[in-house]
Amino acid sequence: MDLHVDTEPIDRTVAVRVQVQLTTREKNRLFSKGDPLIQLPTAGLVEDVGGPPVERTTIFLTELADLRGGLTRMFVDSASADHFATEVRGQLERLEQSLAAGS
Repeated sequence: MDLHVDTEPIDRTVAVRVQVQLTTREKNRLFSKGDPLIQLPTAGLVEDVGGPPVERTTIFLTELADLRGGLTRMFVDSASADHFATEVRGQLERLEQSLAAGS
């Protein structure tokens, strides 16, 4: 699994972009064992006026990997962005270890 979680200040907000690339072997393992959900913390999330009325709180790993530009979320401050980045990175790293072990 190739994983990138980047944080960038933009105007008065902080953007977090999560990108994941899966190998064919990892995709096959997910197909046979099930596609895990990644929890997406929403504390401090900037409300998207033009988006859905309720932000998603989960995303399937394969769905995240299929997003060409990754998933970007905007936060009101760096503490909220850091919390999001840490939580999501931790989940993905645990999944990466699980996929590498074949369990």
